[in-house]
Amino acid sequence: MRVSTNSMYQKNLNSILDTNNKWQKSGLYLATGKKILSPSDDPMGSSQALILKQSQSRNNQFQAARESANNSLSRQDTVLKEANTVIQSIQETLVYAGNETLNDENRLDLANKLQGLKDQLISLANAKDTNGNYLFAGNKNDTPPFVVDENGKVNYVGGSTTINIFIDETREVSMSFTGEQIFMTGANSAVENDVFASIDYAIEALQIGLDDNDPNSIAQFRESLSKASQGVDNSFENISTVRSSGGNVLAEVERLTALGKTLDIDFETQISQIEDVDWYEAISDYVMLQANLQAAQYTFMNMQNMSLFQMK
Repeated sequence: MRVSTNSMYQKNLNSILDTNNKWQKSGLYLATGKKILSPSDDPMGSSQALILKQSQSRNNQFQAARESANNSLSRQDTVLKEANTVIQSIQETLVYAGNETLNDENRLDLANKLQGLKDQLISLANAKDTNGNYLFAGNKNDTPPFVVDENGKVNYVGGSTTINIFIDETREVSMSFTGEQIFMTGANSAVENDVFASIDYAIEALQIGLDDNDPNSIAQFRESLSKASQGVDNSFENISTVRSSGGNVLAEVERLTALGKTLDIDFETQISQIEDVDWYEAISDYVMLQANLQAAQYTFMNMQNMSLFQMK
């Protein structure tokens, strides 16, 4: 079989080009720290890494949802804690107002104090979350949920349904409770159901003149103050219950967030095992291929000065 000088050159040249390609690719592995630069490098590993990355992305989406829920629920708890502090002041004021040794002027002063506490409570009921949305407006969170009419009556105009969010594959939670759920207790009597109506009722009772010791006025005052006090007490208990429910959800969110962080680390580890280079092996391959390439180039250069007859 005849072997020409040209075919010998071409064979060695192809060997050099092939080694050079492998050496350059080995350099890319080192430069990127990745051993899979394209699916063809490792089809099965590439497929496994893609599946893991999709799962990791899904986990990150839930982590973002949990962060939003955590922010909203934490803000809700802070506001409701302040609301109960205001309501406690109202309760203390009503207890003091029951002292019938006070005169009409004293009672009017207390009525003014209650009006100020009512205004504070309205402000808290119309609180916003960290994104500027009204916290207790439900699905109508772009407008204040509580408005005051010309008679001073507070009306709820927010949404009747909450804004929900998935914090896990099958777990959906409310970002916050609606104003109805928080400030309306579900009692049969309007005075005992609506904390704002309870305060208004107490204010009206304190405006009744008692200095003339009229028995009917005194009886009306006592009954009105009792109903108002019951409504305020109902509201305090209801808000405490809502805070407890929100706290349970918040604890669940925090637990899932911690789990999500652990999962993210697991995903990163598995993806790294598939995609990242073994530095010792990669450096060894790079050095070996570089040496092979230099040797092939040296041999080829020497061959250029030789013929087939000289190589015999």
